[in-house]
Amino acid sequence: MRITSENLDHTIHTNEQIANQIIDHIQFIEKRLIKWQSLPIEEQAFEILKEHNLIEVPIPDENWGGAIRKFKNNKMIPIINTYQPRLYQYFIYWHEIYHLTEREEMQTMHKDGYEIFTEFDLNERKADYFASQMIFGRTDLYDFFHSLNTNDFIERIAHCMKSFRAPYKAVLIELYQIAHKNNHIQLQSEIKKHFDLSHKPTDWEIIFQENGLDDSLIKPSYVTNMNAIIKTIQEEIKKHPDVQFYQDNLNLIKEWELKYKNVQREAKGVGDGQLS
Repeated sequence: MRITSENLDHTIHTNEQIANQIIDHIQFIEKRLIKWQSLPIEEQAFEILKEHNLIEVPIPDENWGGAIRKFKNNKMIPIINTYQPRLYQYFIYWHEIYHLTEREEMQTMHKDGYEIFTEFDLNERKADYFASQMIFGRTDLYDFFHSLNTNDFIERIAHCMKSFRAPYKAVLIELYQIAHKNNHIQLQSEIKKHFDLSHKPTDWEIIFQENGLDDSLIKPSYVTNMNAIIKTIQEEIKKHPDVQFYQDNLNLIKEWELKYKNVQREAKGVGDGQLS
C-alpha cells in the first residue's frame, strides 16, 4: 500500500497494533549486533546482509528498492538496488533484514506465540516499521526536529534526513507518529501538508547543498557487488562438484554481474556528464 496523506493516520494506527511484535523482533536482531554496536546503524545492517550473501546491483527502477531472492538450494539472498539514493538504500537494508529474519525469530522465540502474517500489505508495513525503529529508535527525532535553527519545514526535514540517514517519507511518518502521541496538532497538519510533495533528486541536491549537508546521501551509489555470493557458491562447488544447481546458480550470478556492471558504467557516465 502506497502511503499518502490520506492514509497516514491509518498507517500509524497499524504501527501501534504491530508495535509489540516489532519490539520483540528488534530484541532478537540486537543479539546479532553485539560485535557491531560501535558501528553506525546503517553499517550494522550492511554487516548482517553480508552474512546472507548480499547482492548489490543498480536497477534503473525508481520504485524498486530491494528484494529477497530464493535460489535453487532454497537459500534466501538479499538484493539491494544501488540505483536508489543512498538514504533509501539504508532504509531498505533494514526492511529486507526483517524479511530475512522474521521466520527465524518466530521459530526460535515464539514457537507458541503469534503467527507470521501472510497478508502482503501488513507484512510490508511490519518490515517498514521495523526499519524505521532500527533507524530512529535509539534517538529522539522529535526533539532534534524542534532544536533546528530554521523555520523552513523542508530545510528541517533535510537536516533530519542527513542526521538520521533516512529517506523523506520515513522521517515524516516517524515524526507524525510522535506528534500524534504528543497531541501536537499543528505539526501533524504541517506534515500532512508536505507529505505528498514530490521532490526530484536534483531538488534535494540543491536543498542539501544550500544547507551545507552531504548531498552524496541523496545520490545513488551505483555499486555492483556480488563477491560474497560468488565466493560462497564457488566453495559449495568445490565441496559438491557433482551438484548441478550450484553451477547453475553461479552461471546466473555471473550473468547478473556482467549485465549490471554495464548498467553501472552507463549510469556513472550519465552522472559524470559523459553520456547524454
